[in-house]
Amino acid sequence: MTVIRAKILLVVVAALISFVFLTRPMPAPPPLFESRLMMDTIISITAYPPVTKEPVDAAFAEFARVESMASFHLDGSELAELNRSGSLAANALLKPLLQIAVAYFAKTDGYFDVSFASLQKAYGFYSGEGRLPDEGEIAGLLRDRCGLDKVLQQNDEGFRLASGSLLDLGGIAGGYAIEKASRVLRESGCGGFLIDDAGDIWVEGSKPDGNAWRIAVRDPRDNGTLALVETRAPIAISTSGDYERFITVDGKRYGHIMNPHSGRPVDYYSSVTIIASEPVAADALSTAVFAMPPEIAFKWVEDRNLATLFLTSTGTIYLSGAGRQFFSQVKTQ
Repeated sequence: MTVIRAKILLVVVAALISFVFLTRPMPAPPPLFESRLMMDTIISITAYPPVTKEPVDAAFAEFARVESMASFHLDGSELAELNRSGSLAANALLKPLLQIAVAYFAKTDGYFDVSFASLQKAYGFYSGEGRLPDEGEIAGLLRDRCGLDKVLQQNDEGFRLASGSLLDLGGIAGGYAIEKASRVLRESGCGGFLIDDAGDIWVEGSKPDGNAWRIAVRDPRDNGTLALVETRAPIAISTSGDYERFITVDGKRYGHIMNPHSGRPVDYYSSVTIIASEPVAADALSTAVFAMPPEIAFKWVEDRNLATLFLTSTGTIYLSGAGRQFFSQVKTQ
């Protein structure tokens, strides 16, 4: 082989190699993932390029901002001030969240009720020392300190809370913070992201490889997968359960979500998962539906076309009609 022919062959081989590399699909860039301990839980963000650490930090800052104003436990929060003094100014940062809580109280026939903190305190959920109040104590709390439409009033000067009443916005603050954080990521030009606030999830945008988002719904009985949700559309997924916040009295476990009519912790379900178009809606509705007896809840979600997955306390799985469009590989009973 002559030197010229050898050089030509090398050029051809190099061209072929270059062609292979140019035509081979490039691997999808890895997402930026970060988790932080905030709002008494672990919050994680998975964000795909184009994104940098700055907007992710700014998204976490939104969670911190919501926590600083809506935390039940932080003495300096606006919610703590309202619970302590019984009043809050009209220009308070907490105002929109309180108004959302009032709206969902009405939408859910009172089953989403942030004023049941008084009952939760009586049961020892905040002290960690569980107890069972007697019927007389419960009746007095229901009459005088519970029922958001009775105990919280708003006028031009702000909000007034009835004496002795307490509000806990834990059933909606997570969804509210997710909405604020998602706006930051969206406006930064993030290609796709997933925010997970301990069971409250929001997905938006697309993965670089074109694959659908795939979210597992946890089975609290064995920490396995109860069902899967696959989507390319932005959706909110929220799960309420009896397995993370509870008290134990005489060997029996009681969850923190109350039936607003009986004043007793509900024991109908192990978990309720709802899919909605907004994080706040999914967050509030999963809590409200969890508080409803099955004979009310099953019909309530069907009437409103809510995608809902129930796992009852006896292990029975109920999937709403709308839920069949979203939940797949549902675990067999």
